[in-house]
Amino acid sequence: MKERFYEITGIIFVIFSGVLYTLERCANWIANGLSAQGLASFSGNGSLGEPWVDVTDNAFVISFLIIGIVLFLYGWFRKNIGKG
Repeated sequence: MKERFYEITGIIFVIFSGVLYTLERCANWIANGLSAQGLASFSGNGSLGEPWVDVTDNAFVISFLIIGIVLFLYGWFRKNIGKG
């Protein structure tokens, strides 16, 4: 476990980045649906448009993704190249 710590931590960060992005998209779909039904305050014209969430909109998604990739690569290089 100790030798694979950075790889596992990197994978966890990448997965958490994906979960955050998915939750943000789900919240956007729900808000868009409520707006289309006229249930939300300031609902607008009621037209159902495409969700506008992008990967670069949330700073946490990008930062967790970069941290995860860096940690994974550091652990992989440390394990494979450092010993060889």
